[in-house]
Amino acid sequence: MLKRLIHRFRRYRFMVYEPPIITLEGLYPLLLLLLLSLVATTYHTVRIQFKEAVDFSLDWNLFLSWIPLLVAYMVDLTVTRFGKLPKWVGFWSVVWMVFFPNAPYMITDLVHLSGDMGRDLTWHDMIMLFFYAEVSLINGLVSVYWMHRSWQKTYTKIVSNVLLAISFPLAGFGIYLGRIRRWNSWDIVENPEKLLRAIGQSLTDRTALVLSLEFGVLLSMLYLVLWVLLRFRVRPVE
Repeated sequence: MLKRLIHRFRRYRFMVYEPPIITLEGLYPLLLLLLLSLVATTYHTVRIQFKEAVDFSLDWNLFLSWIPLLVAYMVDLTVTRFGKLPKWVGFWSVVWMVFFPNAPYMITDLVHLSGDMGRDLTWHDMIMLFFYAEVSLINGLVSVYWMHRSWQKTYTKIVSNVLLAISFPLAGFGIYLGRIRRWNSWDIVENPEKLLRAIGQSLTDRTALVLSLEFGVLLSMLYLVLWVLLRFRVRPVE
């Protein structure tokens, strides 16, 4: 057994990869988003000093929005460095899609706002909730951009565009499962049978269809704006 492992080990040659797999330039978006996340948690810290922590898992939901972002970053990084990896990208695309709804999900936390506009804490909560939702949503949109870029490099144009198009309404459906049906991403491992039954029952639910459609439109329009800002250029005809 040991000889076999040594033999396999000798078949590989270790080398310094050039250019580096991870560069500081590639980490800039993550560092900026980390800074925004820290500012958001500062708002929550101030809220705690005034009264008490807001009891609807703000920080946990923000953390969950980082999972699809980090998955997308890893996939984009490996595809950029090593070329087409269809099976690798396919597997992590499924993982990404399971956690992607957690990013726009924080928009729905706005339902926790109090109606008493005469209280200072109400205005603080409004700004704080918006900040959390904004950062979480940006995490999600950036992750879509990285996944879309990876799909374009790995699959055909039609396949990459179809994957992009279906990801938005699927995110809306995931938000429905989380906000209305109270399921979460971890249930796909802990309670897969019950979750699948809930998904089957929800396919004909009007609220599920409305949220899937409307969140799908919202996310697709926001992503279009992001894509245009990053990629679209107008040049004069020479």
